[in-house]
Amino acid sequence: MTRHPEWEKRLNAVVAKHQAIEGAWGTSDCWVMTMDAVEAVRGERILPHLAGYASEAAGYKLFRKHGYRETVEEALVQALGAPIGTLLAQRGDVGVIEREGAVSCGVYVSTGFAVRTIYGRVERIGRKRVEITTGYDLQILPITAVSRAYKV
Repeated sequence: MTRHPEWEKRLNAVVAKHQAIEGAWGTSDCWVMTMDAVEAVRGERILPHLAGYASEAAGYKLFRKHGYRETVEEALVQALGAPIGTLLAQRGDVGVIEREGAVSCGVYVSTGFAVRTIYGRVERIGRKRVEITTGYDLQILPITAVSRAYKV
C-alpha cells in the first residue's frame, strides 16, 4: 500500500486534533486515534466496523463480536500483517504498548510514539498504588516503550 501524497501533513493534523480534544471512548481513545492516523497515512480507513462505541465495555463487546477476543492488537495483525521490528518502524507506522496489564495502540511520530490515554497515570507511593488523573491526554513516549510495531 502506498502512502497518501500528503500523509505527513495529514498525520500531524490527526495528532494535533487528538491533543486538542478531551479523551472519550469511541471518539478520542487509543484505537480511534490510531485508526485516524492510519487513514491519514494511507488515505483510506481500515477496520471501519470497529467504530461507534461509547464506553470501554461497549468497545470490548464490539471487538469480541467481530472475533477479536484478547486485545486491539489482534485487529491490527489482521489488517496490517505480521509485526516489524520496533526500531525499524517509521513515522506513520503503528504499534502497541503494554501498561498496567492493558494493551494500547498508537502511532510513530517525529518525536516518539504517540498514544492516547483515557486512564490517567498510575504511580506507586510505597506499597500503595495511586491513580493520578491528570486529564485525558495524548502522551508521546520513547519508541523503546513500544512492544510490537506494524507497517502502515
